[in-house]
Amino acid sequence: MHMTTAVIPSLARLISVASVLAATACLAAESQPTTVELLARAPERGNWFPQTIEVKQGETVNLVIRNVDPVTHGFYLPGLDVTAGEIKAGDVRELTFTPHTAGEYSFYCSVWCSDFHMHMRGKLIVR
Repeated sequence: MHMTTAVIPSLARLISVASVLAATACLAAESQPTTVELLARAPERGNWFPQTIEVKQGETVNLVIRNVDPVTHGFYLPGLDVTAGEIKAGDVRELTFTPHTAGEYSFYCSVWCSDFHMHMRGKLIVR
């Protein structure tokens, strides 16, 4: 009987600590940004890839833009006021933002990159 009474409070403390750790892990997982990789190529060499990106409303997005082209590109997402400026050939640019409003937002290359520059567009869908 003495052993049982000593084990029950220890078990209760263990369960309590496990509950706190589980709740902390859930909060940490929710606060991690969603990472999206975006390749920049002139339209005649493949355009943005992917051209459509889907993210969740209110979640932080870490957008990693890789310019895999031999020319300079740019990135502009006017509906969310997100811009990367010039991204030179071979460079990588990371942008972090949180879309608070659901909808569809167009993004563009903001640096003249080829004769087909005006076709270098993509879409961000916030659900």
